[in-house]
Amino acid sequence: MDKLKAIGTINIRKTAALAALLALFLIIPHYMRNAQLIMFSRVFILAVYGMSYDILRGYTGFINLGQAIFFGSGVYLGVIFLNMQNNLGSFVLALGAVILFSAAGGFLLSRIVLRTGGVVAAAMVTLAIGEIVRNIAERWRSVTGGQDGLPLRFSRVALDPLFSTRVGGYYFSLAFMLVMLLILRAFILSPTGRVLMSIRENEQRARFLGYQTNRYKTIALIVSSIAAGLSGVFFAVIARFANTDYLSIQYTLNALLITLVGGTGTLYGAIIGSFFVTWIQTFLLDLNRSFPGFTLFRYPMLFVGSFYILLVMFMPSGIMGGIYRLADWYRSWKTKRVT
Repeated sequence: MDKLKAIGTINIRKTAALAALLALFLIIPHYMRNAQLIMFSRVFILAVYGMSYDILRGYTGFINLGQAIFFGSGVYLGVIFLNMQNNLGSFVLALGAVILFSAAGGFLLSRIVLRTGGVVAAAMVTLAIGEIVRNIAERWRSVTGGQDGLPLRFSRVALDPLFSTRVGGYYFSLAFMLVMLLILRAFILSPTGRVLMSIRENEQRARFLGYQTNRYKTIALIVSSIAAGLSGVFFAVIARFANTDYLSIQYTLNALLITLVGGTGTLYGAIIGSFFVTWIQTFLLDLNRSFPGFTLFRYPMLFVGSFYILLVMFMPSGIMGGIYRLADWYRSWKTKRVT
């Protein structure tokens, strides 16, 4: 009985903390400048992109170095459809197109990659496929604009009938992140998600129990690809520009860095990792403008990489992993004290 009361108290505290945090996120945009609103909008969308990678890296144990294929394609499809007409209908069409493209692309990628039979080989194959797609996009100038990119043909925020200010874009991105977090969390807690975690822990044992592991990996790839593609479409609304950088290995490494910094296998860690990666890049760019002669600030990834090395040394499971370990230690210490 006492245990049930304790569990109920913990759940109430968690719910109250989440409600307070959500209320804070709903209030603070009215006190932010446009630059801060843009940064937070990017944080929310890139957090979903990080979650899409965490489905593979954290819950399946699969490394995909071509994840930017779907994110960059989502950005391009968002810009292309919104250039036709800046309204909610075009946006919904872009979402439908990117879901179909990502599902088909994820399935085809699984057919190719899962034949390699190893994590390292799969990573190298996905890296090669990603570079092939990026090179095709650079040469297909009539559609993608090549290295010059493809801007939206209007100066105001996209989806003008839905919102016309940066505050609206903030809420738009926040709602997207919350909805995708609930959907991906439900997927992870489903029987399929449980099988994926068993594959991550011991694929041979999962096969021995009768699971067709390649089929479940294919499902994980498709779900991850769709989530990455959707985040690309929403990113297009905020960034209002698409170029081949979003298809490059750099953006795949961004997703990897977001999950590693925040904590793999948590989903929530992607939010923390996205905030850190986006904030440190923005902060260092501001420092570069303030101190133009100090060339070290022009390379933010040096600082991000240094932080990552320290994180691996002192908190190898990421920030969320460190929080969980600290919470476990506190509960253990409290139990010993009571005993």
